[in-house]
Amino acid sequence: MSLTRQHALPDVLVRFWSLDHHRAEEIFWPASPWAKLVFAARGTVRVETANRMHVLPCNRALVVPVDAAHPARTLGPAEVRTLYFASPFRLDRSLSILTVRPLLRELIRETCTVGPLVRGNPHHEALAHLLEFEINSAGELPTSIPTPSSPWLKKWVEAFFADPTQRPESGFSRRTLERHFIAETGLTLGQWCQQARGLLGLQALSSGSTVQEAAVTAGFETTSGFIQSFRRQFGTTPGKAFVEMKPEDSAYQ
Repeated sequence: MSLTRQHALPDVLVRFWSLDHHRAEEIFWPASPWAKLVFAARGTVRVETANRMHVLPCNRALVVPVDAAHPARTLGPAEVRTLYFASPFRLDRSLSILTVRPLLRELIRETCTVGPLVRGNPHHEALAHLLEFEINSAGELPTSIPTPSSPWLKKWVEAFFADPTQRPESGFSRRTLERHFIAETGLTLGQWCQQARGLLGLQALSSGSTVQEAAVTAGFETTSGFIQSFRRQFGTTPGKAFVEMKPEDSAYQ
């Protein structure tokens, strides 16, 4: 059912949008008067909000607040499930990357199967309130990074994410680059690059790469260096994160 049709229904509590992407591509999401939960059942989605980039690996979700612009793209094949919540619901996790526990995963799945959820239907109302509780009580995963606002620095960041093994040319001195990074992101250039490499490694793991392959993708010289940096950034090892992120094969059949 299209979003237009769902929006026209009376007393809608939660509406949904499901789309499977077969390659890396842009997702055109307009700002919405509904709070939104973006869930990556498989693959990885990158979402941008004001001066922040959020990397959403599989089995993770992002809460986007009302009226927030959030351009996004998949980083390869991905199954994206999006829920929209009407104003009576209070989602307290805006711009947080959430760990999707099995119950929340099944609630999202059920909503995309029977939705939109409407007021007056006991089954739908129970699903909606369970969704609200699970979202507000979910654990967080720090997979976001601040991004600069200057157009020339944005281009530098895009080039770095495209190839972290080569330091992009900016046309400015390193001292100027350092000064602007601290002013616009609150991180030194070295700190930002280290965190960005961690996110690139996480993306690679989410796409099915081995730990060794993820280390190379993220621009680390050694696998052991990648593991140590990953543990400092995410509080777990790449091997454990890979197991936690592995999607359940039967969940969306």
